[in-house]
Amino acid sequence: MLMDRIHEVNALLANSLIKTGETDSYKFWKRTCDIMKYAWDYMQNLNWVIRENEHLRLRCEYLEARLIKAERLNDAYEIIRELKLQGVFEQRVQVVDTFMELALDKTEGVYRD
Repeated sequence: MLMDRIHEVNALLANSLIKTGETDSYKFWKRTCDIMKYAWDYMQNLNWVIRENEHLRLRCEYLEARLIKAERLNDAYEIIRELKLQGVFEQRVQVVDTFMELALDKTEGVYRD
């Protein structure tokens, strides 16, 4: 819409320049048209920035989700590594197995309060 108005003003300015020459009115409208062109260029640049910003926002969300997943996997690795270094990994696995059996028994109704 703005570009349509710029073209209209340019056509009027061309006609005015031919008919009356470079008057004060012509100079005023010429400056106004230049400002409109500047505004058009600015909006085009701003549209690109907005699209790029949206793209970067989506990419950032994706990378944050991937980071959370990677940190979870790394935390599990670090826990297992530390237990192995301490020599208590097998004992902890047995404890986990016992708790899992208790939970399974409870859900199957074997363990009653």
